[in-house]
Amino acid sequence: MDQKTTLIDIIKLIYKRRKQILIATSVVTFLTIVIMLMMPDYFKSTTVFYAASPDLSKPDLLGTNDVQKRYYGDKKDIDRILTIANSNNIKDYLIDKYDLYEHYDIDSTKKYAKFKLRKKFSSLYKVMKNERDAIELSVEDKDKVIAAKIANEAREKVKSEVHRLIKSIQKSEIEKYRLKIKDKNIELKRLNDSIQNIKNKYSIFDPDIQGESLTQQLTDTKSKLSFLKSKLKVWRKDRYVKRDSISLLTANIAGNEAKLMELDSLIKLFDRGSLLLTPIVNQKNQLIKQLSLDNEKENQLSAIYNSDFKVVHLVEKAEVPLRKYRPKRSLYVIAAFLLSLFFSILVVLIMEESKAIKFD
Repeated sequence: MDQKTTLIDIIKLIYKRRKQILIATSVVTFLTIVIMLMMPDYFKSTTVFYAASPDLSKPDLLGTNDVQKRYYGDKKDIDRILTIANSNNIKDYLIDKYDLYEHYDIDSTKKYAKFKLRKKFSSLYKVMKNERDAIELSVEDKDKVIAAKIANEAREKVKSEVHRLIKSIQKSEIEKYRLKIKDKNIELKRLNDSIQNIKNKYSIFDPDIQGESLTQQLTDTKSKLSFLKSKLKVWRKDRYVKRDSISLLTANIAGNEAKLMELDSLIKLFDRGSLLLTPIVNQKNQLIKQLSLDNEKENQLSAIYNSDFKVVHLVEKAEVPLRKYRPKRSLYVIAAFLLSLFFSILVVLIMEESKAIKFD
């Protein structure tokens, strides 16, 4: 063909070679139909669910109405579920449960049997996040009932694994608080022993009452002693007062002075003990407060650990599909027909161009 070749010339050439083009196109189309008919039908079953928020398993939200609780998970929660759902742990569980070696006709004794089976199953098992942030878990299989069963079982296994993971974290938190509580109880015992030793050493039984009592006794004794001394001074000037009375009063004064010295000694001892006791008692009270908070937290964690909580919100269970998912035989046949027609015409044009070049 030369540069003056027109569309009409091309059409004439195609018409001239129509038999060859039709034969080639028919052969390719027929072979495609045969191949498509030999390919098995695959059915696809899909379950849809949302990731639940970790707030549903947090103990610090219990009984607090003023905290805004989230019911649906964020990107991290979705990614966690996608990671677990696509893990070999889930795939191997499904492989074992549904005996997929036999189902896919793979010899389990061969060297790379497990690798081949995982690869085969992975091509039929898909987990993805859709445009509405829901998770879609799909399974394809020649048996539509099996496809639905595996999809639902996979979702339940993912739920179980997420639940187990959260429970494991909660258990770790509980153990951490129990260890803290144990350490605090040991420290509390040590403080109680120290307090008791100080009380025994400094004769302290009740710091508040005892301190007030000693102060009051000291005040009363000083007042009484002052009164008795004044009285003695008056009696000594009075010649009518008997010496026995003065001696008795003097003895009384001496007794109160001895009592005053004893009280002064007790107060000094009490003050030294109180100086040591006060910081330890304050430390003990602070420790008791912390221990109470830790016990409450541990109780909340234990309550959550022993209760059930949602890790996913189910939107749609996987149902037995009514129609096959693939292969789309008509699309393949039409595509094969159009492609074979195009390439047949292209070959005819190339051959004609080659002849023209040789002739020239």
